[in-house]
Amino acid sequence: MDRAEATWPDAPAKSLYSANIFSPALRSEPNSTSTSSGDEKGLSAAERQQAVADIGHHTVTNYYRCTFDGAEIELDNFRGCSMQPEQVVLFVTDDEFFKRASLVAEDPLNQVRVELLAPRPSTSSSSSSSSLMLDERKTGVTADLSLKNISVVGGCAVVQAVVTAVSLGEAEFVQAIYRDTYLAKRAVALDVPRSKLPFYPLDKQTKTLLRQMPSAMWVVSTSAAHGEDLAMTATSVTVPAAARGMICFNVGHSSAFYAGLGGVGAGVRLFALSTRQKDIAERYVTRAALGKEDRTRLEEECMVAASCTIEHTEDVQDHHIVLTKIDGVKVPEKDEEGLMPLVWQHGKLMT
Repeated sequence: MDRAEATWPDAPAKSLYSANIFSPALRSEPNSTSTSSGDEKGLSAAERQQAVADIGHHTVTNYYRCTFDGAEIELDNFRGCSMQPEQVVLFVTDDEFFKRASLVAEDPLNQVRVELLAPRPSTSSSSSSSSLMLDERKTGVTADLSLKNISVVGGCAVVQAVVTAVSLGEAEFVQAIYRDTYLAKRAVALDVPRSKLPFYPLDKQTKTLLRQMPSAMWVVSTSAAHGEDLAMTATSVTVPAAARGMICFNVGHSSAFYAGLGGVGAGVRLFALSTRQKDIAERYVTRAALGKEDRTRLEEECMVAASCTIEHTEDVQDHHIVLTKIDGVKVPEKDEEGLMPLVWQHGKLMT
């Protein structure tokens, strides 16, 4: 049987999907010179890379291991996109990793495994914090995947895959990691008995898996064509280092925010929420019109804010994928007063 393979064009692909990686190598102390907003065309590649580092310094991250064709690569951030009719997930890697991939489900080169890792804290007495030992890791949960689509964008492979199986690892806890230390530690919590999980529908198994993964809470805002400011709470926001200064998020087709969201060239602003903003996170799950007081609080109390321009949009089943380019990043001064990221896990906010 001939294999249908992903293509690697010389120019950026026209078909883009959500990207979900944040490289640990870029999680450095923020550079104060890059935290002010700037003109999109005026930002250099280094400034965009620093913007990614600034955002990562002020949000939580996860560690994943991706296995394909006997090789492994480490990922950060892996997101669900759409659950019906297929359970679609998205992530991004270096483009070389999937160059031999097949898009034919029966082909062995179509199969991928992604594992959520559970790093252990350092036991060194000289350490002043619970820094992570990434060489001693257990697997929290595992997803077996069938590759659905691969797009090459600026030297990275943006991967869309369908979940084919879910399994539980040996780790009993999953950690929300912030600045290389534990922000919170939660037991693996299942919606169904562990022994019965394999017998439940795959969509329920997939939702159970995704609920284990700590996600930073964000609010995305934009101005609709009629002038109204709109906002949406999101856990799907990802900052793909391999995409070189871009941010992605998903929005459901049925939401009021989607109805008012502009296309390519429109501006959006993304706010990583702090624990002081739980009420805002809850409010914009069901409400779209952004109030002036909430806008002020978003600017002053968030962990980090990014101004972006929409570069590309793509529909995946019942969701709309938005890829934006970072124009500027702002870190509120109050961040140094002890603000912590607001995190979603196990179906609730962790404050």
